[in-house]
Amino acid sequence: MIVLENREFEASVFAKDCPLAVPVEITAEEGGGLTLLVYSFCVGIAREFEERFSADPLRDAAIGWLRDELSGKMLSLGYDECDIESYPLYDYRPDRLDGDAVLPGCEIIATLDGEKWEDLPLDEFVLDPADPADRMAVIREDGRIVCYAGINDISEEDGCCELTVECEEAWRRRGYGASCTVLLADHLLRLGRSVQYVTSHLNEPSVKCAERAGFVRRRSVFPFVFRKSGVDDGEFFDFT
Repeated sequence: MIVLENREFEASVFAKDCPLAVPVEITAEEGGGLTLLVYSFCVGIAREFEERFSADPLRDAAIGWLRDELSGKMLSLGYDECDIESYPLYDYRPDRLDGDAVLPGCEIIATLDGEKWEDLPLDEFVLDPADPADRMAVIREDGRIVCYAGINDISEEDGCCELTVECEEAWRRRGYGASCTVLLADHLLRLGRSVQYVTSHLNEPSVKCAERAGFVRRRSVFPFVFRKSGVDDGEFFDFT
């Protein structure tokens, strides 16, 4: 299935001279099914891609063909490099959460007043104590947070809570990430919220964390990310 990207959003990418553009995004369901989210000028390429590769859209030959077909169009618009090494992204959803993975001392918190991540305030998360769904699951060692599962604020607006999990290096491989993931996911599900866990196929520890917690992969998402010619990496921003 081909879905056109929002035309206003597509126009804004080029009007604002954005350093990143995503002319095609593949979503391949685990049980079969393919969706292509495309810019308006890529519909013909997307149709041919469907005809050629719908049975196995993420195989190397399919990805290489689509990159090559898109590269000519994007180069004419000033985008000269396509990032395909970090993708696909795996979209996990809770199946049977492993309650045994929740460790003693793992807890749900409603505020972050004075909390720090190593030496930095955890100010990327803004928790609303009045909203029971706006919570974090944490584990503390020596009186400070060393592992957490939080919610991507943007995802809440989309109606599905995407979990963000982090653990300090010294405390990894102890099950802390899976513990926080299970506790927060269970809390959100009890409130009737949808939950997802998205990670790169390259991030093996994160994949293991999701699966240890009792999540299963539902789909793979492969955005074809093109970069603006002559823009340094340091100027790139998250396109999601």
